[in-house]
Amino acid sequence: MNSITSLSGEIKMNDLNALHVFLALMQTHSTQRAAQKLGRSQSYVSKVLAQLRDDLADPLFVRSSEGLSPTTYALSIEPKVRAALTQLDLALEPECFDPSKIDKVTLHIVEPYLVQIGHDIIKAIRRQSQAVIELRSWVEHSEQQILNEQVDIGLHVMNDKPQTFYQQRVHSGSGYFEGNLQGEYIKFIVSGVNEHTDHYKKLDPSITTGIIVDNLGLLSQLMEDGYTLRYEPYHDPDEQHPLNVDLALITKASLRHAQKQQWLSKLLVPILDNYVKQRQRINS
Repeated sequence: MNSITSLSGEIKMNDLNALHVFLALMQTHSTQRAAQKLGRSQSYVSKVLAQLRDDLADPLFVRSSEGLSPTTYALSIEPKVRAALTQLDLALEPECFDPSKIDKVTLHIVEPYLVQIGHDIIKAIRRQSQAVIELRSWVEHSEQQILNEQVDIGLHVMNDKPQTFYQQRVHSGSGYFEGNLQGEYIKFIVSGVNEHTDHYKKLDPSITTGIIVDNLGLLSQLMEDGYTLRYEPYHDPDEQHPLNVDLALITKASLRHAQKQQWLSKLLVPILDNYVKQRQRINS
């Protein structure tokens, strides 16, 4: 493929690598960081950028205090270029997906699930692939990293998200208090869930927070002197509780049928199902 057509004209190039360079520059705002992301030299990135500027008759990026800032034109074509490359990558995927051929797997998982099932996830992936496994807690920028395709799949609370995301519900959970109920209430912050919301007041509006932490290990140490809100998972979608939460696998919508994301989803669901069954046995 020697050219790709945009709304404003035709980009002429020897291959599609130039478009990947463009997207890397949009993400990193630096020829050096873009080169590191792509595994190429900085001189290669600079050369491709010069060719793109000539082909498109636009500077695309201008130097600023923050690095390379995209022009209005670059901002306007970025989502179209990204969507086109995503569809092309899907079309060119081999019919038979082989996990042993992939280089890296990146997942962002909400606490405390990362602690509870992270080891099982690593073992399950390792049985099929020697890829580098990056398993991290869900953070403020996880959603954007999923859209930027820096994260393959996430595990987080299901909520209202733009149509650019696909959410696959896996199970629900109900809130309950755990710990020393005679002590002070400890609010455990979970990124993207309760930074600005006091969910515990749905169970007891009279409670006031005494301590705020975001580390699961520290929270466990404080349970002798205080109490917190925990979630107990269950499968029945019709079961309702005063404080009900759905957990979902989250991917970029345009990649929901991609073979890598499908493979990861099929790998994660049984692990999550087994975790729910374990919790049910403990509580029965």
